[in-house]
Amino acid sequence: MTLLAMGGMTRMPSVVALSAALLALCACRGTTVAPVAQLPSVAQLGEHLAPIELDRIVFNLERGQEIGTYRGGQNYTGCGTSLMPTPIQWWTGRVTVADAELTDLFAQEMDRAGYNVVGNAGQLFADVAGSGSDAEFLIGGRVDSVLMDVCDEIDFWGGRRSGTQSGEIAMDVTWQVFSLLERRVVLETRSRGSAVLRDGVPDGEVVLLLRGLAAAAANLAADRQFHQTLQRKPSAVATSAGNRTELPLPIAAIPGFAGGIGTNMPRIQDSVVTIRSGTGQGSGFFIAPKLILTNQHVVGNAGRHKILLIGGDEVYAETLRSHAGRDVALLLVEGGSFPALPLRPDPARLTEEVYAVGSPLNESLAGTVTRGIVSQIKADDYGYRRIQADVSIQPGSSGGPLLDADGMVIGLSQSGLVSGANHSIGINFFVPIDDALRHLNIVVQ
Repeated sequence: MTLLAMGGMTRMPSVVALSAALLALCACRGTTVAPVAQLPSVAQLGEHLAPIELDRIVFNLERGQEIGTYRGGQNYTGCGTSLMPTPIQWWTGRVTVADAELTDLFAQEMDRAGYNVVGNAGQLFADVAGSGSDAEFLIGGRVDSVLMDVCDEIDFWGGRRSGTQSGEIAMDVTWQVFSLLERRVVLETRSRGSAVLRDGVPDGEVVLLLRGLAAAAANLAADRQFHQTLQRKPSAVATSAGNRTELPLPIAAIPGFAGGIGTNMPRIQDSVVTIRSGTGQGSGFFIAPKLILTNQHVVGNAGRHKILLIGGDEVYAETLRSHAGRDVALLLVEGGSFPALPLRPDPARLTEEVYAVGSPLNESLAGTVTRGIVSQIKADDYGYRRIQADVSIQPGSSGGPLLDADGMVIGLSQSGLVSGANHSIGINFFVPIDDALRHLNIVVQ
């Protein structure tokens, strides 16, 4: 696919996502490109900023739109001022680019400016669980205007095109910041950038586009609204001794309920939450007034999460501890104090009646209660004990509590088997509560 055309000639540069056909001028002037000042980043060394990642760049240009001029020719005077400039035209109209080279370029500029960027290809093991933090915000850029002055350089001695290009570029970019926790655009702002390529290089026109975007990204780093959107208070997790799982974390025992699970279900539902992170949605429950237990696969590597309470209130929490192998995580709520559930020290028993509470499939189904019996208790292929029960759970139930008939927690929902039609077949698995606490080094006093 060709994005740009000049002088009736096209060619395919090396960056597929920015596939362009640009031939352009060298020392001569066709279009005057005014330089854009490069502003210093407003981010401060060591400050706590939310993790971000570039999602896409959209070139919002009309098909056939003139975006500059080029000069070039077949003789040794090819870039001389005697040649008439030829318009550069955008060839394909609006196009969206999600390219690894653009992602790396954005990450490099934001890293250099002091921002917290994830998804950087320079981190070889970025996708390994526990190696980093997922993005809290996705960044999108819309290129609204481009002005180029490009030179298709001539070999003076041979009188032929050298296959290299130089020139200048300036562009205007509108940036949107999308919150994965709020699931909406929380900021729209603009920046400009310019670049000069004095020495010709192969695919110089594409290099100019990339450098122009890099300059606009660097000026985004100087945007105070952008910086303020990403600012966070110093992490309570980072300063807490409980962040180290080798240290015991004591919590107070919660007294059991009187009257059975049916009588106390409204109180139980108040303690069960929906957890929203960048990777999706799951469930969890309070084991202490400010501590939520859930699955590690629910929160992933994200450091901050939005917590939805059954009554409609919302709070935020940070990952305090996690154990990927046992698939458990402990979250610390940033504000407020909430009712916790009693934890049963005795293990589950075969055929005992159990209840699962969570948010299956959708946040609107928060507080859903299902019933079944314990079918089996045995170790999985990795040696971890698990409770098997026929109580129904679905995607989104993960991390919610498994309760006995008295309303005490004996486990947390983890996974289930499905048929070829992706329907639950009544074989579901739960992490025993005593095993979850042990792997997180939580001590009930």
